Amino acid sequence: MLAAGVGLVVAMAPPAGAAPAPPTPTPPKKWTATPLTGGELVQGAKSPTGKLARSDEKLLKATSGETVNVMVKLDYDSLAAYRGGIEGLPGTSPAKTGKPLDVKGADAKKYGVHIEKIENTFLAELKRRLPGARAGQRLRTVYGGMALSIPANKAAELLKLPGVAAVQDDRREELLTDSSPAFIGAPTIYGKLGGSASSGKGVIVGVLDSGAWPEHPQFADPGTLPAAPPTRDGTPRVCDFGDNPLTPATDPFPCNNKLIGGAPFLDTYNAVIGGEVYPDSARDSNGHGTHTATTAAAALARRQPAGHQPRPDPRRRPGRARVGLQGLRPGGLLQLRLGAGGRPGHPRRRAGDQLLDLRRLLALHRPGRAGLPRRLRGGRAGVGLGGNAGPGADTVDHVSPWVTTVAASTQTRTFQSTITLAGSGGAAATLKGASITGGVASPLPVVLASAPPYSNALCTTPAPPGLFTGKIVACERGPGRVIKSFNVRQGGAAGMILYNTSPLDVMTDNHWLPTVHIDKPETDALLAFLSANPGATASFTQGTKTTWQGDAITTFSSRGPGGDFLKPDVTAPGLHILAGHTPTPEDAAGGPPGNLYQAIAGTSMSAPHVAGSAALLFALHPGWTPGQVKSALETTAKTSVTKQDRVTPADPFDTGGGRIDLTKAGDPGLTFDETAANFTASAADPLNRIDLNLPSVNAPTMPGMITAKRTVTNVTNRTLVFTASGTTVAARTSRCSPAAHRRAGQERQAHRGDHRSRAARRAVLRPGEPASGRRRPAPAPAGGLLPPGGRDPGRADLRAVHHRPQHR
Repeated sequence: MLAAGVGLVVAMAPPAGAAPAPPTPTPPKKWTATPLTGGELVQGAKSPTGKLARSDEKLLKATSGETVNVMVKLDYDSLAAYRGGIEGLPGTSPAKTGKPLDVKGADAKKYGVHIEKIENTFLAELKRRLPGARAGQRLRTVYGGMALSIPANKAAELLKLPGVAAVQDDRREELLTDSSPAFIGAPTIYGKLGGSASSGKGVIVGVLDSGAWPEHPQFADPGTLPAAPPTRDGTPRVCDFGDNPLTPATDPFPCNNKLIGGAPFLDTYNAVIGGEVYPDSARDSNGHGTHTATTAAAALARRQPAGHQPRPDPRRRPGRARVGLQGLRPGGLLQLRLGAGGRPGHPRRRAGDQLLDLRRLLALHRPGRAGLPRRLRGGRAGVGLGGNAGPGADTVDHVSPWVTTVAASTQTRTFQSTITLAGSGGAAATLKGASITGGVASPLPVVLASAPPYSNALCTTPAPPGLFTGKIVACERGPGRVIKSFNVRQGGAAGMILYNTSPLDVMTDNHWLPTVHIDKPETDALLAFLSANPGATASFTQGTKTTWQGDAITTFSSRGPGGDFLKPDVTAPGLHILAGHTPTPEDAAGGPPGNLYQAIAGTSMSAPHVAGSAALLFALHPGWTPGQVKSALETTAKTSVTKQDRVTPADPFDTGGGRIDLTKAGDPGLTFDETAANFTASAADPLNRIDLNLPSVNAPTMPGMITAKRTVTNVTNRTLVFTASGTTVAARTSRCSPAAHRRAGQERQAHRGDHRSRAARRAVLRPGEPASGRRRPAPAPAGGLLPPGGRDPGRADLRAVHHRPQHR
């Protein structure tokens, strides 16, 4: 660098005998300056989020005059991100306050005045410089900016306006529970119902969960649904979601033809536990209920340009029926069922009154072994989660035989990130993990949370400020995955690697900072590399959609048998399921606020797939009973599911009948059914429960030989030829005996004996006629004809649980 101006030279006399010093250069007598041309004065961002924001280069180079939607990131931190730093304006971010975001609080209002000054300055200059621009919503809560519609070739001009940190494309993208509908074959039934726009129309789905965020775009009324039918007792529907806490106006949510109701049953929870964010309404502060409801029955949502009014696509996902939501906190149903606290029975009675209005489908998203046989009398199907206590035996929940109990397995879509490790001497390694967050682009030091001075492998406490600044922290998996990222973020961490110390599922949570979750083999490689390379660095990519092996049971999915009946009944996708979320999580463990979507895991995620599928079957076959719907899903399920090692074939205690397959469930050929009266009677008759007409047989005790009777109905308009068969372990036999031909309307009985080997018998069923067959200790060739709608023996394939008709 050359400096011009006044110089000071300090000289020292050389020592005696030293060579003379070189002469001092003579500075030029005159300097000249040449001005630069074509430049623009641009003020750099000052706010932390403004400094992080990046403009879309493609947008800035656009030459078209076509109107586009853009996001302008203004130079201020949003309410959710502002940590303080401006004199007289305390921080509003939950990361600073340690409390849920309060957009109506005194501090938020004071900071809002500061935001408004920035907005108004920008808008005044926008009007002067770009009069054709149209301003949209002011996005103060999460983004910190404004939505605009402008000519595409004017986007670069926005960067010259005061207060602008970045200009970003606000394109509309498809976003729903993105791939699992196609994975389970839902388009097949959409086609039979006249297209996805009418799929499930008119079927009411009831969800017992943590409520819903009713303003979610997937609950928007598409304008194509009929009005909700009147309640059974003529009373008005309850629509109690309370006021929207994210808007300054008093604007309680009005239910519509998509989201037709919501009622809180929180008396016991409030009395015994307390602390609910929305204690008087069905509004969701947890995200679980919004996720399950949008999975089962919400509209297909296109992720709208933020700040612009949503325009939901009228297509809907599996079971895209209207949703009747009954708002419950986690554990709420369990509390009501046990009658804990307050006035036990009062909340239960209120819930029961509301459930009477659920015409066809009830989705149970709280664990429990409660029974609802009276729901069958009203034609209402029950779908229950199997639980997340696996992989141990007999851990399954919802074991009542009238409930369709659901396990969780993988689909072929996942979200993945690549970790690149670098060490001394050119050492390098690459690992794969699960992630739905952003990445860490530049290599940063990796430190183990177990190392001093933090010495907390599980990252269970907030790290001291500055401890992890500019570092990636490796935390061991344990309870509270998301809170770990919150805790290391308090210490300044730039990223987190969450590692399993034993083979388990990897998750795609909404973390507080860029995070990758790795499984046991990758964990071994990571720890070995860090041990051999002190001071190692890492970077990792943003989580992106990719493929992996589908139809593998998850480790967490609860296993059967579950008492006298085979449980679970079926499995469905339950890992990395993308669906709705609440933007106001109740605490830091729920992840950062402002997210309307999440990709989470559990049988609570798989059960809504079955609930939505049942809604489609009810729409396709309005005359079917809940038992027939359950039968169709179980007897047509795909059996080529593996255990969690992704190699060993799964067994019925893992998956029940298998993974639901809607390419076949709409046309099962034969169905099983049972009455509520027989279910009730079986409570006092344990010896003969095995004869309940279920699509599975479970014999907890084998005294030597057991016979079991089943009756099936031909639900097609054609005559079927079917084969009844069974497979079992060595040294056991299994026989099936269809009776001879009977006239239309008569029954034939199927008795199953010591079903431990393969046996096959053939019978012919004409549409509409009932008949049955008998399972015996020895083969007995028999065949018969049955007309459409008739009932015949044969629900066969007695793998002790799974029966599949083979027809032509």
